[in-house]
Amino acid sequence: MMTAFDVRTHYERAVRANLRLWRQRLLAADATVDRWEVQKGAVWQAVADGLAFAAAQEEAALLAADTAVIIERWGIWTEWLPLLETAVTLNLPPDVTVRLLLVQGRSYFLNRSFADATRLQEAALALAAAHRLTPLVASAHFHLTTTCLGSKAYDQARQHGAAALRLLLSTPSTTLASLFVTLGLIELETGDYATSEAQFQQALALWSGLNQPTQMARTCLDLGMLYQRQNRLERTRACYELAYAVLAPTASEVYKLKVLNGLGAVHFALKELPQAEAVFRRGVAAAQEMSGLFHLRGSLTHNLGNTLLALARWEESRFYLEKSIRLWQQANDEIEQANSIGTLGEWYELREGWATAVSHYDQALVLLDAYPAHRWAQHLATLFRAARTGCAARITGQSNDL
Repeated sequence: MMTAFDVRTHYERAVRANLRLWRQRLLAADATVDRWEVQKGAVWQAVADGLAFAAAQEEAALLAADTAVIIERWGIWTEWLPLLETAVTLNLPPDVTVRLLLVQGRSYFLNRSFADATRLQEAALALAAAHRLTPLVASAHFHLTTTCLGSKAYDQARQHGAAALRLLLSTPSTTLASLFVTLGLIELETGDYATSEAQFQQALALWSGLNQPTQMARTCLDLGMLYQRQNRLERTRACYELAYAVLAPTASEVYKLKVLNGLGAVHFALKELPQAEAVFRRGVAAAQEMSGLFHLRGSLTHNLGNTLLALARWEESRFYLEKSIRLWQQANDEIEQANSIGTLGEWYELREGWATAVSHYDQALVLLDAYPAHRWAQHLATLFRAARTGCAARITGQSNDL
């Protein structure tokens, strides 16, 4: 008598075999990860199929967690959020759930949804602590350090950073290197440039031994930004050029755009305006092809508008500055939104639209006043307050002439 062919069992075996295949391709020690970027949809489908079968759920969830850095490098974390949202609801071991919560929180952080990111990371911290999963406790503290920095909650960021450092300092790791980067960014934003530089250099020393080109390039970008704030422009240029060289053989398109943005800013600072325009246009065009990325697109768009303003290309400049304001709203970054609004105020000031300029400076100052501990925000506020005073005086002068 013939036995019936069990389609479900056969399909489940195929699903699990596919998960193992992608784990081998993406996570083996000798894996050439970026060659598989063109099949990113197949990786997503492998995880989705695995989450649909109870026997394959843990394996699928682990693949989603383990490949999170790769997914971020490919710039497709937004497409993975529905998978993560499904996975964290499943009945999985505590360590797997903690890792999924942290990856999901990181995805929300990348989308600049800081409240959602904090909620998930605090849940991960509580679960890891309850089960005494010390490495995951350290990881949760690290992620909360980064998220608190994103929301400008500097005291909380330092507290979580200190907790993470106590647990991580004994052994070199990618998390420790990333923590030094975050600690450097805290001090960069609050104005302690010497401490910031020391933290970035600590991170670079670790990255150099960890074979992490994307992360190495990110830290070069951060160090370049620090030097740029100090007007050490040749050091800035050297950092950005090193970052681009490190990224060249990778598929890290998001970070290549960030490097382009930095190089364009150096051209602008050196008054090389045609070169700056060319670089920013290239970046804006490339970023439009990517989903999300509101913060990066906002920065590139603002910088192009600001460069065109310096070139007195009035209408085109206003178009890009107004577009950048909308992008900053989507990116949930009030400080950069204020910068673009204030720059648009400068546009009206140069066109002698004094009242409209004052209105824009007022809008920018309302946003900036909410960030008294943010050095860049207060620098902008000083500039915009002085400009507003000058424009208001022009209005008063016009009234007196009547």
